[in-house]
Amino acid sequence: MTISSRSAILTLLLAGGMAPVASASGFQLREQSPSAQGNAFAGVSAGGADISSMFFNPATMTKFATSEILAGVSVVSPRTKLTNGQASPASGSYPAAPTSTDNACSPSPLPNLYAMWSLSPDLRLGFSVNASFGMGTEYDSDFIGRYHALKSDLQVLDFAPSVAYRVNAQWSVGAAFVARRTQAELTNAVDFGTILGVGAGLLDGKASLEGTKWSYGYRLGLTWQPTENLRMGLGYQSAVKVKLKGDASFELPALSSGTTAYLQGVAGFQDNRIAAEVDLPSTISLGFDYKLEKDVSFQAEVAYTDWSSFKELKIEFLDNMAAGRTLQDSTTEEKWNDTWFVAVGITWKAREAWTFKLGGAMDQGATNDSYRTPRIPDADRKWVSCGVGYAFSKHLGLDAAYTHIFVDKGQLALTVAGVDNGTRGNLSGTFNSSIDIFSASLRCTF
Repeated sequence: MTISSRSAILTLLLAGGMAPVASASGFQLREQSPSAQGNAFAGVSAGGADISSMFFNPATMTKFATSEILAGVSVVSPRTKLTNGQASPASGSYPAAPTSTDNACSPSPLPNLYAMWSLSPDLRLGFSVNASFGMGTEYDSDFIGRYHALKSDLQVLDFAPSVAYRVNAQWSVGAAFVARRTQAELTNAVDFGTILGVGAGLLDGKASLEGTKWSYGYRLGLTWQPTENLRMGLGYQSAVKVKLKGDASFELPALSSGTTAYLQGVAGFQDNRIAAEVDLPSTISLGFDYKLEKDVSFQAEVAYTDWSSFKELKIEFLDNMAAGRTLQDSTTEEKWNDTWFVAVGITWKAREAWTFKLGGAMDQGATNDSYRTPRIPDADRKWVSCGVGYAFSKHLGLDAAYTHIFVDKGQLALTVAGVDNGTRGNLSGTFNSSIDIFSASLRCTF
């Protein structure tokens, strides 16, 4: 029993372990506008085809003269597989385990809802509901990296009332208040064989964390239309500090009553209330839309996300510990990088009812080979998108889009030398990932 209970218990949360594969950098979700997805979200901060652009820049609401309701859904279908996996404890070896995995992700629907009321020629009120961060992965119980991750599920839902005002013919401003609900479930195996000194990987248990938290932020926006053919927009989404509160629980292997009592008592492997603090980053975006000719326009977008604000993951045990138990709070270093997203697109209004879109983008990953984990096999991405819009009438329209995201290979290089990594072991391998996104939305003006 030479491994400290603190190191073992912290297998519950990993460095970087708040979420898995997402369609944008880190665990950010960009799929907030099926109409804008058609050209890879190029120009969305300057105002897209409908009011869904308010997520990126609330000032864009003044672009639309009538009141509008829009409901959409994006089905994100990621694929991520580990190949050439290798794992080893601090000393000795683990029992044989598969060196590759099947797809660890399942398709996830991401709904979004928008409403806007045109109160006067210059004043708009809006409301939106969006899943802004999240998605999930789940590995089999014999996964070679099971001490680093089994299941990861993060769901972040934003509720945002907003307002926009047209200052004059060229300038508009906007703001939104964001109420954010974050819910997370994280699990991984615990190597009790190493903890009890009977052999690495011979006695597995399980650690789980579930937590929920409401937090609050804001969005700001500005649009400028210097000419009839050129429109620009600047959007800002604030950082939000989330302190999840929930429950930690442990499943122990079949052991003698004395050993079980020790693990639950002195070592502290029993249910506990816990808090995990994480900083969700701010994003600033700049977009423009330029009409090349009557029916064709060109869009571009640049967005910067402050992922370096995700510097650490703080873990706090909230229950008073019984005498002789030594659970300690912990801070795990993250060292994520800020990221850039750059997109270009083109829109062609072929006929009165039909609109066609194409776009491409480059999106930087937030992590790197030294800090990448099975929970977040993040890497650089390249987007290719297409979309179509159809107006049934001047009051009813439909948009649909498809995107394929090429994800660079991601290397794992986790070692027992990492902070609180003693019972998780070394883990290496290569992640091969890609993402398909299918989106559609229906809008109604009145």
